[in-house]
Formats: sequence, structure tokens, C-alpha cells
Amino acid sequence: MRLQTLLTMLALLPLATNASQTSNVSSVESSAQELESSPESKLESSPKSLPPVYTTATRTPVQSEQILAAKDALLHSGDIAKSLLYVPGFSMVRKGGLGAEVLFRSQGASRVPILLDGGNLQGACGGRMDTSATYIFPENYDHILLIKGPQDVRWGSLIGGGAVFMRDITMLDHNTLQADTSMLAGSFDRLDLHASVLAGGKYGSLRAIASHYESGDYRTGSASFSGGSATHSAYKRESASLIATLTPTKYTGIELDMDIGRGFSSYQDRQMDARTFDRLSFSLKAQQQFQSEIVRQLDLRASWHEVDHIMDNFSHRQASGDYQLNNPKRTNANARAELTLYPSQALTLYLGASYAYDDHQMRTSGKQPSANAANAFLSQAYKPNFHFNYASIFMQGSYAQLDSASSVYFGARYDYASAHKASSAESSSNHLGSGFARYQYERGGFSYFIGLGLAQRSPDFWERSKVGGMGLEKESNLQLDAATAYKRENLSLQASLYGAYMWDYIALHYANNTTSAFNTNALLAGAELEAKYGAFGLVYISGSLAYTYGQNLTTRSGLLAGSPLPQVAPLQAQVSLWLEHRGFLVRADMFANAAQSRYAKDYGNVIGKDFGASLGFATLSIYGGYKRKNFSLLCGVENLTNALYSYHLSKAGVMVGELAPTSRIYEPGRSYYLKLTLGF
Repeated sequence: MRLQTLLTMLALLPLATNASQTSNVSSVESSAQELESSPESKLESSPKSLPPVYTTATRTPVQSEQILAAKDALLHSGDIAKSLLYVPGFSMVRKGGLGAEVLFRSQGASRVPILLDGGNLQGACGGRMDTSATYIFPENYDHILLIKGPQDVRWGSLIGGGAVFMRDITMLDHNTLQADTSMLAGSFDRLDLHASVLAGGKYGSLRAIASHYESGDYRTGSASFSGGSATHSAYKRESASLIATLTPTKYTGIELDMDIGRGFSSYQDRQMDARTFDRLSFSLKAQQQFQSEIVRQLDLRASWHEVDHIMDNFSHRQASGDYQLNNPKRTNANARAELTLYPSQALTLYLGASYAYDDHQMRTSGKQPSANAANAFLSQAYKPNFHFNYASIFMQGSYAQLDSASSVYFGARYDYASAHKASSAESSSNHLGSGFARYQYERGGFSYFIGLGLAQRSPDFWERSKVGGMGLEKESNLQLDAATAYKRENLSLQASLYGAYMWDYIALHYANNTTSAFNTNALLAGAELEAKYGAFGLVYISGSLAYTYGQNLTTRSGLLAGSPLPQVAPLQAQVSLWLEHRGFLVRADMFANAAQSRYAKDYGNVIGKDFGASLGFATLSIYGGYKRKNFSLLCGVENLTNALYSYHLSKAGVMVGELAPTSRIYEPGRSYYLKLTLGF
């Protein structure tokens, strides 16, 4: 049965439901200084959740009933990267349709990995046409854990941070049948559909989720009334998820998931389009809580993901000369075990180990005289390309007396990473060490922390595949993080500072149709400021600033010491104003980027390269509507002024049919949308 048919059935299914109470057996970590963007963005932790660990993490609930929250804008933007711009420090790189790159503090790809319940799902394209975000449907997960800086070792060796999409094991108090659905229609033939059904009882449940997202080519902004230029960016993607849980006791939870994804996307930044995005995933999670005073929880997870990606230059555009097709396939397998201990009332420890397997295969047509000739290569066997193995052990903990304003957080991790390149029979391996320590103090509405973190990573698939990639050294980051926050009933303020020395930083040089990888040393420093104020329980205003400074410290491969580090975003600002009363809401969001004059032309990373200086811009979006517990109706306008703009971290546009090449990929112009959300 087609996914769209399944979606329609779920969306129209009439349900008579019982009121239910749900909770989760998993640990839900959140920030002690979390700064909510709006009143409805707060997600209360389950009574069965273990105590929080993170102080630099921001939890973003991904649930349709929280669509109005600014940090939950994931649900009214089909692009995860653009949605995360609501969180200070995040930026993006657009390519066309799907798969925009997510960056935090101007770091992305494997420096800020995107994980699914703690496991890796990697894109297959050597040019990053597809990324992890391409295959993720946010509404299919319960919340997102955003980790800022190398201040965590439980989820990996995080150079710049990470994003973990999480599902909680559902526990029901009694027999329950409930559903929700959402429908969005917008400009450029955009249509988003989502439906979810949950049925179960005290001893288990079954949940089915289906999603459909599609859009035509968007048009850029323009100063003229007629509108901007068309951008080769049409896409369609569908998914279906089946989640089965078994909860034999209130302390035991077992979950088995299956996720299927299909789709295509057009790209303005390259000579090929994604004809097929196929994903098949299975995951198993088991959690057991104990009544022991010391041993509190055992968490076991395993997952298997396969991505089959076909790209060509003739399915979604007119071929220019020869017909070409590439078909990479990537398989990720992950296993993770974690034990939570309370050796004393003040001490919490997490002990764990993980293993990951990453295999990349490829088949390609080369230049062919016709589409049929190129498609014939899909019947050939895949050829091995790269193979990676990762094994890890970690320990993380916190110490906090109940009557003390001070607390200490700490962690250490060891990773072994190996890589093998089939074409040259080259192999490489790295021993990686990571750790952090953080001190936190809270008193009278104020809180402060200062932390020092070290993280190391092995070169990833995209870096290994470049000229010189197999000879790269491991990358290391020593980073100091500090923050202060003040919070009272109607006012929240927060300031974060960081400084990082990165030795053997991996950079790329794009020159003469050849991309080479090399190690250098780099400095990154920056800050984020956030503020929010509410008056009369009716009017709210929030704002943020984020800035990153990057500098190359060593002369390597023509990149001079003292020159700007490539691919660093400029100063970013965001201001939001909204009114909310008895379910009615009106909101305006302004985003602005300053001009960026610091660049290193033709140098960059696996995501992109610097083209030169960029101009500043500002955009305004508004939306409003009515929201209740099981109903919301929203309408909005994005880029109200129809500004013509692109981000500094952008790709160059190529010639596609009659569409002329552009120096950068420009963002969508003025667009409208209407979204209806229902719960049963």
C-alpha cells in the first residue's frame, strides 16, 4: 500500500477515545537553565524520568500540540535546519530542496552529529546531497536534545555539540485509543500531512505514524511586484513508522520500531538531483528500572539503518549532453548499553559502552548516451567503497548536595575508530579521548557555570574520500564554556561564552576541480545572548544575538596563518513579539544577519566553501491563529517583505535548464501557509 494511501486512512479514521495519561520510562534530560521561547514550549519531565544531567542542553519537544512554541517551529517548517534558527547559535546551508545543512557555532557535519535515539543514520552521497536530516521526520519523535559544546560524553565525542532525536517508551495507565493529525497547505504547492494513532493498555501499545511532505520549485524574493526567480527545489518525501511497546511492569519497557522513508528532491547547487531517497530502519530499545538504592536503570539500544540513494541528471531536469547516474548505499548499525547508578544521594553516574558499524557501497553509470543506458547500471552489483568501525566506553556523572547551591558535572570517554578505503586498500585507525568538567552555582534567581571540555574525532567519510583524506590526523578541540542566567516570573536572561583551540582542524581546499583535505590549527570563540519578557500574561517579547569568530593559526595548503577560518557565519539576531490570550495568538518573528567580510576564498569544509564577502539582510514573518489542547488552526506569512537574501554559508547555483546560475542559493520569497492540527 502506498504511504500516501496509508496517510489518508490514518488522517480520516474516526476514533472514539478514552482520556489517557501517558508517561515514559526513559530518562529525559533538560537544562537547569533552560530558557523557554514561549509559554507553551515547556515540556514537563515525566515523574518516572531520572534526574537531569545536562546544563548546556536545550530540550525541544517535537509534538504537534506545541506547534506555537518558537523552538518548536520544526512543525511549521519542512526544513529542520531552518527551524533550528530559532535557537541562538544555529545556522544553515541551503542546497535547493531537501537536506539543508545544520550548523551550530559554524560547525556542522560530524562536528555536530544528528543522532536518532543515540544511533547514527548517515547520508550516502559523497557530495552530501543527502544528510541525516534528509531522512528525519521531526513529528515522529518525542523531543530533541541539543547539546552545546563538548560538555557531554554519553552520546558521542562531540566536537561542537550534537542533536539527538529521541523517542520515549510509552507507558499507559489503562486501555487507550488516541490519534492526532495535521495538515498544512502553502505557497509553491506545498502540502504537509501527518497522522498518528496510538492504541494500547497497561501492558503495551502500538503506534502508527505516517507523513507526507511535498513542494514545487520555490521563487526567491524580489524588490519588484512580479516576484523573484524560480529555484530548482521541488521535493516530495513520505514516511511510515510502526512502534510497538511492551510494558510488563511499571519499571520495564521494551520498544521495537520500524521506519520507512521514500522521496526525491531537486537541487540548484549541483548537476544532479536526488531521484530516490529510500530509508529502512529497525531499532530495539529496552529499559529496566530497579528499586535498588544504588543501581537505578539499565538502558539497552540497538538499531540498523539502510539508505539507498539514486541521483541522476535527467529525471528532474533536462540532461545536458551525457546521461549520468550514481547510486550510493550506506548501512549503519549501532548498539549501546548504559547503566545508571546512584552511589550516594548526591552522586549520579552513567556507565556505558557502544559500537557502530558503517558501510558505504557504490555503483555508477559513468557517461551514457541515453537514460535507459544509464538506468541499466542499477541491475549491477554494488562495489565496496568505505568501511568504518567505532567502539566506545564512557562514564558521566554529577555531584550535587540537596542543600547546596553548587554542583559538579564530569565525564570521560574513549573511542576506537577505524577506516578502510576499498579502492586503494588503505586503512587507518585512531584512538580518541574525550572528557569534560563543569562547575555550576545557583542562588537567588541567578545561575552560573564554567566548564572545560576536550573532544577528539576521527576524519569522517566525506573527509576521507578527498585527496589526502586517508592521511589525515584526528581532530581535537579544547573548549572553555561559561554561562550565566537570571530568571524570575516574567523575565529570563542568559549569556553564554565559549573559546576553543582546535588542533589538527580538518579543512578542505576546493581548486581546479579537485578537493583536497588537510590538517591545520584553528581558534573559535563567540557568544550567545538571550532575553525574554512577559507582561500581564498577555504580551511577550524575546530576542537573541549570536556571534562566532574563527581564525586559522597555521599556514597549510595555501591557507595562511592569521587568515579567517572559512565557513564562519556572521552576527545573527532574532526578535519575536507575540500576544496570547485564551487560546488566540498573534506572533511576529524578525531574523537578521550582518554582512560577513571575513572569508577564505575556495577554502571550507565538507559542507561548502567560501565564495567571498556576503551582504546582511533582515526578514519578517508573522502568523496567528487559535489553539486549544486538541485543536489548532494557524495561518502565516514567511518573508513578509519578500526580501531577496541568502546566507553567508551558502552554496553556488548551477545552470539548470533555463534557470541561470547564481552566485549563491537564495532563500524563498514571500510565502503563505495554513495549518490545521486535530487531536482525538
